[in-house]
Amino acid sequence: MQYDGEHRLAYRKLVDEFAILAKTDRAGRITDVNDRFCEISQYSRDELIGQTHRILNSGCHPKSFFIEMWQTISSGKTWRGEIRNRAKDGSFYWVLTTIMPETDDAGGITGYLAMRIDITGRRNAEDALLQESRGREEAEAMLRNVIEAMPIGVAAYDRDDYLILSNSLYRDIVPSSLFESDGKSTFEEIVRSTVKQGNAVMPDWYTAAEGEAAIQETIRRHQTSGPASTHKLADGRWIQTQGSRMPAGEIVEVVTDISAIKAAEKLIREQIKHDPLTGILNRTGFEQELKTAVSEFETDARKFAIALVDIDHFKRVNDRMGHAAGDMVLTALANRLNALPGVRCSARVGGDEFAVLVDLPDVEKKEFEKSVERAADSCFRPVDVLGKLIDLSGSVGVALFPENGTDVEVLTRAADMALLAAKGAGRARVQLVNADIEAQYVRRSIIADTLADAIAHREIKPAFQPIVTARGHDITCLEVLARWTHPEIGVVTPGEFIPIAQDSGLLSDLDQMIMASACEQAHDWLRTGLIKFICLNASPIELATRGYSTALLAMLKRVGISPDQISIEILETALIDGVPAIVRNLERLHEAGVRIALDDFGTGFSNLQAALNLPLSAIKFDRSIIQRLNEEGILRATTKSMATLFESFGLYTVAEGIETEAHRDMAEEMGFSHLQGYLFGKPLLYEEADRFVRRQAVKTPSDGRQTA
Repeated sequence: MQYDGEHRLAYRKLVDEFAILAKTDRAGRITDVNDRFCEISQYSRDELIGQTHRILNSGCHPKSFFIEMWQTISSGKTWRGEIRNRAKDGSFYWVLTTIMPETDDAGGITGYLAMRIDITGRRNAEDALLQESRGREEAEAMLRNVIEAMPIGVAAYDRDDYLILSNSLYRDIVPSSLFESDGKSTFEEIVRSTVKQGNAVMPDWYTAAEGEAAIQETIRRHQTSGPASTHKLADGRWIQTQGSRMPAGEIVEVVTDISAIKAAEKLIREQIKHDPLTGILNRTGFEQELKTAVSEFETDARKFAIALVDIDHFKRVNDRMGHAAGDMVLTALANRLNALPGVRCSARVGGDEFAVLVDLPDVEKKEFEKSVERAADSCFRPVDVLGKLIDLSGSVGVALFPENGTDVEVLTRAADMALLAAKGAGRARVQLVNADIEAQYVRRSIIADTLADAIAHREIKPAFQPIVTARGHDITCLEVLARWTHPEIGVVTPGEFIPIAQDSGLLSDLDQMIMASACEQAHDWLRTGLIKFICLNASPIELATRGYSTALLAMLKRVGISPDQISIEILETALIDGVPAIVRNLERLHEAGVRIALDDFGTGFSNLQAALNLPLSAIKFDRSIIQRLNEEGILRATTKSMATLFESFGLYTVAEGIETEAHRDMAEEMGFSHLQGYLFGKPLLYEEADRFVRRQAVKTPSDGRQTA
């Protein structure tokens, strides 16, 4: 920058090494910068002159931030704040900034002088300041002005720890009456006066010795360049102090008001525990409250219960009235739960699932169950949404402490099992944990504990069910299903172990193991032409996994099976969200020759357009449709039309759930090209399936209605 006179030249050297300076005109265009500015911004002076500070805009701050800054300085006031800038190479740096208007003799603003301090390396900046202050006595007055303009509290102490220099912000932050006296004070005297006057808050439980130890630790850190110290003041503010001893023995003390940071931390801690929509606790907050209730039981012996509450068919509200209406329903239910008598806290622990912690009254369990039912009736009364009443119902699972569990995990799992039982029994009911549910919990725990080993040791085995042609009932392919006979608890159904595999992150391992085992076992059938292909089920989660198609094709190559000997069956739920990864995986498999079949058609949110946009080879109609064809005329007409439509598109159609000859006859009348069900064969493990396939290959049908 341009200076004149020996004094200003000395000051220039001092300030250029300490601060980042820039001058602008009234419009904010840069008219001059110092070398430090160029160094940190990585722009040359020529690149900066004539530009505005937008050249350094990092995009971190909102427009309102800069509007407030300009309102301040254009009114003739000094602005201080922290700004994140972007250097020429794209890196970011933070500066503590002070912007002061420059005026003419008439008091009009002619431009602005901006001083910045690089707080990316605050200690280096402080060291530079102290080094400049030594040996440059002629610049001491100017140095005081620089320190005074800094947006943090700064003080300098001599080798004997006497205060020799401080800015007004330091004196404002540190509440000591010694600043008002003319005598010199040591850092220790300032600290002790602050404590004695009650301006610094000591914890209530501190003894006199502990209070003295805290004072000594603060002094030690100050004198030895120790870690920063944090202190709470009587007026509610929080400050952080950091002492740095210079090589010559002087100490620079930096004090920062961190009250805003502490307030933000407190707010974040509260937000972490609360649901932003309803205002009640979330899962994290509820678990903390539950842990507290369990630990306090040892001293207050207060029994309690937890209830898990699930809104029945809540998705229908969102689908029919929109998510805004759904949010209003969730909020109304949260308020009702929170207002129930005896409730310690309530929480939203899932999309439409809530949890309630309630004191357990000294009554019979049956009477308590009735009170929960009355509470459920009250909570699930209709909700008025924009003038329209929405009917609600809900399922409730209740576990008692300590009867059903003495720790958080066991108790929560018990309540969850009770909730599942309530939903399984038809929903809209209250279910307390009972002996059957406890047995289910034990069974589920055994499954969860042994599932990983069962997958690793291939104890879960593929079972094969035939799919036959409608004409001739010849076996075309076999669908692969999973079967597990547990050595301790017997047969475990897929409905039991698949959800557990999904919850525990084992679903991918399970799917890969079953697919690999099935392909290895079916290899000879495919090689000799006993069947044309096998059908493997793929979950939406697996289909959405990056690299799924690559891994599957690699496995087929390893076991020696051609991709056109495989059909992948997908559920309708895989189509609902249109996940790009699912589409990419299916397209890659189709290009390799793998058949794609849509399974359980008609049970979900059937999207004909989405289905036809995929490279499908087959549509499998769910057994629930087939078994109702004799009862519903409209369903028959619709099913026949859909089967004909899909066949016209070149897709083969499969009727699932063929268990009787009547089912078979009706399915054939509807025009299905393929049939599947117990009438033609149940799922069989490999040895039985091998005998079945080979027997069917040599069996000659006598009347075209072969069964097995």
